[in-house]
Amino acid sequence: MIPEFNTDGNLPEGIYTADEKEFINRFCVGSARRKWLGERLTELFALLKATGKVRRLFIWGSFVSAKESPNDIDVLIILEDDFHLENLPEDRRDIFNYVRARLKFNMDIFWSKRSIGDDVINLWLDTYQTTKDFKRRGIMEVILT
Repeated sequence: MIPEFNTDGNLPEGIYTADEKEFINRFCVGSARRKWLGERLTELFALLKATGKVRRLFIWGSFVSAKESPNDIDVLIILEDDFHLENLPEDRRDIFNYVRARLKFNMDIFWSKRSIGDDVINLWLDTYQTTKDFKRRGIMEVILT
């Protein structure tokens, strides 16, 4: 279950898990901007599922806050070690190119293979739970179904 926002408008500190439907129903509603970003996110989910190689997927920042019109969506994708970018059709590679993903999806997409190790992944996740004002906040892990 996704908790309510705290007084700062963020999720309470921690990593919360939701399937894609629950995530979309909670965060891709309200303003026209959230709905538009939600459409991009739905497209991203479909492209990621088509790879068959997604191990974990995290979203943080203003999109998982009470902000009415977030600027973008911040995403971390952890892929299986046998993922090979060159095996993807050209039209599916944009999500793995930071600049192209930013332009096409309005997302800051970061990705790595799981072999980078749990220590590094946990460091990233801890960092993403800290705001620019050094306050702690929650982030979401989305389970693709």
